[in-house]
Amino acid sequence: MDSSGIGSVNELKQEIERLTRELDQASSEKIQSAQYGLGLLEEKKSLLQRCEELESLYENTRNELDITQEALAKFQTTHKVTKESGIEQEESLLNESAAMETSLNSTILDLENDLKQVK
Repeated sequence: MDSSGIGSVNELKQEIERLTRELDQASSEKIQSAQYGLGLLEEKKSLLQRCEELESLYENTRNELDITQEALAKFQTTHKVTKESGIEQEESLLNESAAMETSLNSTILDLENDLKQVK
């Protein structure tokens, strides 16, 4: 073999070594990327599950809020009706008391007049 053939073989060996190193590095990067991708998939799965849990909790809380708001509205309506009824009853009792007081005062005056006439 001549020196140019040896140089060519050496160059080819060096090129093979360089390509082998690049292939090893590319394979290593590929494995690292795959592991990173798997990690991202696991994290995505976990986040989706957490999202579902939070959506479920939100729906339950929203339903509880709706029920509570309905109960509050019913209570407020009942309270208002009861209060108005109580006020009306109180006014009625006051009117009855005033009428009875007027009637009793009138009876007392009549009795006092009768008593004066008897004396």
